[in-house]
Amino acid sequence: MLSKLMVACSAVLLTSCGVVYQSVEEGITSFNASQIIRQGRFGELNEDELQWAQTAWLYVENNTQLKTGLVNSLDNFPSTNMSALADYLIALIAAQEFELITSKEYDERLSLVITFLVEMPLSQVSVPNLAYSTSSGEMIDYGMQPNDIGWSSVDIGRLLIALALVKQRNQEFSEYIDKAVLRWNFCELVNEEGSLFAGSIVNGQPQRFQEGRLGIEEYSSYGYLDWQIVPAKSMNVNPYEVATINGIDLLFDGRDPRKYNVLRPIMSTPYLQLGLEFNWDGISDTASLDSYHTDDVLSAMADSVYRVQESRWDEERIYTARGEHVVEGEPYFVYDSIYALGTPWLTVAEDGSVYDELALVSTRVAFQMWALWKTNYTDHLMVLVRELYDPDRGWYEGRYEVNGSYEKIITLKTNAGVLEALLYKANGKLYKPSKAKEYRDVRFNSRFNHPGKCHVETFR
Repeated sequence: MLSKLMVACSAVLLTSCGVVYQSVEEGITSFNASQIIRQGRFGELNEDELQWAQTAWLYVENNTQLKTGLVNSLDNFPSTNMSALADYLIALIAAQEFELITSKEYDERLSLVITFLVEMPLSQVSVPNLAYSTSSGEMIDYGMQPNDIGWSSVDIGRLLIALALVKQRNQEFSEYIDKAVLRWNFCELVNEEGSLFAGSIVNGQPQRFQEGRLGIEEYSSYGYLDWQIVPAKSMNVNPYEVATINGIDLLFDGRDPRKYNVLRPIMSTPYLQLGLEFNWDGISDTASLDSYHTDDVLSAMADSVYRVQESRWDEERIYTARGEHVVEGEPYFVYDSIYALGTPWLTVAEDGSVYDELALVSTRVAFQMWALWKTNYTDHLMVLVRELYDPDRGWYEGRYEVNGSYEKIITLKTNAGVLEALLYKANGKLYKPSKAKEYRDVRFNSRFNHPGKCHVETFR
């Protein structure tokens, strides 16, 4: 459970950082009691599943920029961010595992990414910028112009998770990855109370704000935990509220959106990533059974997110696999929520506008639920999405709920998400705790070659 996780990590921290985990309220206890333990899918990939992986990898091949080695986050659009870079690294791990590429290509691709991380320009507060050109490697804004526009602690947290996965599988690269991350100023990402902070550059000055919401914060925090930094406030599910749909209780963020200026939708993505990458376990836990989860709270929340989508078919005969996705034309990006703005099953844009006609059965979400829950419902979902691909370009975003038509936009997030689901099926949870001494440990313990920035030492 969360409290166990915090105890395991808190031994390396200073109390001045405010790293004190507060017990989850009694409502969670009764919420956990309703959890249904489910068995995921495991085993060597069959011929069809290997073809699914090959189709997903086509996206990466088609969208790799030869000069930088970076991969476009959107088909034929030369831009990326830290979350998309994480997607690429996980796709690369899967490609090596499934022998879609040679060991030489894997080495070359990984070396180019690490070189970029070590050399990339940073935002003025010494953290990665929100966006980078994949063709030049320079910081850009959303209009593709050279610019320092700020940072996302949530995106960086996901990248830290992906880098940890790479290091666990390729210890020879650990030194170079640590050298890249040691450039960053973690005090701009996690404050002393343990909240994740993002920022924007306004008139040349950084403007900081708390980032994330329930689910996303907890997931992103695992990346910082790998660096022995505990974002305690971001990992605490309080404050929360409860929505009940089809008799199933779901937790959603209890912070007042009028004060924090952030949407509070319940979405599948963070709970699926917590399952695929950590099996809803604490970061230091080594439990091998997928049916046993050491974080009772997050596993119960994830199970409810799955069951309520399954129940929508049972009650309304509407197939549902909801996640955020890109659309062609305005608003360009939407959240297919399970619950938002006080209403079930809304599709909302960042400004809170409702676009229910854009709701998808998400290819990525369907694949990932299929991997994590072995049920008749996820079998039926796969029938709906398994033909949603271009044989030369990769997997489409999904199928529209309203009429069954394809959303033919192709993205790195979806194709990497397919590969991640298949990698989980083949190997189980992706994150494997390691006690091996790393380059960063030597640096932090050195009196004469200390990195000299706001890093782990600030939080010990």
